[in-house]
Amino acid sequence: MDVPVFRYKDFMKDDFPIKHEIRTETHFNPSPHGHEFLQICYMLNGVCKHVVNDEQRELRRGDLFSIPPSAMHCFMPIDRQAFELVQLDFMPSLLEGHIEELAHVSLSRVLLINLSPRSQIVIERLMEDIKLEMELKDAYHQYAVRADLLKFLVIINREIRGWAHKDDSGYEQAIREVIHYMEQHIDKPLSLKEAAARISVSANYFSSLFKVVTGVTFTGFLLELRLRKAGELLLHSDMSVGEVMEAVGYKHTGHFYKMFKQSYAVTPFEYKKNQANTGK
Repeated sequence: MDVPVFRYKDFMKDDFPIKHEIRTETHFNPSPHGHEFLQICYMLNGVCKHVVNDEQRELRRGDLFSIPPSAMHCFMPIDRQAFELVQLDFMPSLLEGHIEELAHVSLSRVLLINLSPRSQIVIERLMEDIKLEMELKDAYHQYAVRADLLKFLVIINREIRGWAHKDDSGYEQAIREVIHYMEQHIDKPLSLKEAAARISVSANYFSSLFKVVTGVTFTGFLLELRLRKAGELLLHSDMSVGEVMEAVGYKHTGHFYKMFKQSYAVTPFEYKKNQANTGK
């Protein structure tokens, strides 16, 4: 059976060969295929099946995988379950010199890793930043995309080399479960004490443990999680700013606007309006 191999020129510009796309249970390619460009995918939500070189793998939130040009692959839903996957395609020529070598080190083979909580939140923000830069095309956006991609590759290489060290106490999985609970109940208030009680440790110990595993404080992580979700809802839903505010756990408009503007440099209303002007 002939397997199609997609050429970068069919999807990207010669002078800036990179493409960002969201795949879901209703938007995916189930047919085996290859491509002459590098591909990095990251699971935002749900589960799906990935088949690469005839080997099946089940992917879940936090999984990052790369497909080199030589690999044949496809992915599809599992029992019609919903999923959301970010796909980033690019040619190594987008980067230069030793930066291109950095991409080759980590992406020259099939890669599948589950990112640490610390890296998940950084990678998700970088993915969103790359998407916005490519859509808005503000001045010097190509430099901004290259800079984000470089940081992306650094994080992947650090993960591969064991940069995200596991906590010796064996509580890393427990922290991951707390984070999963935070994600599923983002509209509900959650104090440090309540989070600590979920894994039966003191608030002080939980605070220290959370910082070791994630690299940030519990409060800082929760703030970033809520603001990132707010940005996603403003971009990808018809919800009003007020509805988004409530959906991510904010009760006071003034505080929500202040935190959002500190993170995104614009108000929630401006953020939604600017995105609408791009035709999305």
